[in-house]
Amino acid sequence: MKVFRLLVLLAVLVVGLIIGAVNMTEMTINLVFTQLHTSVGVAMIAALLVGVVVGAGLVLVSVVVPLYTQLRRANKTASASPAVPPVSTFDGR
Repeated sequence: MKVFRLLVLLAVLVVGLIIGAVNMTEMTINLVFTQLHTSVGVAMIAALLVGVVVGAGLVLVSVVVPLYTQLRRANKTASASPAVPPVSTFDGR
């Protein structure tokens, strides 16, 4: 599994380097109070990274946190109720 992760990491790195090398045209991003001077490739990779971070944050807030809260409630309910021994249907044969 570690080798697979390393290969995926290297593939993503190579794709990022290719995108950065092919798109070397300079561009300026005008913000309200400042300007950013960068290349098109760096801007594309930064936009993809921001999209991944925002998407992961949305999944965390909309899926993971409610499931974690539900799991905590279920564990609290299970620990508060008295333990009932399971009924065995095994008759010794």
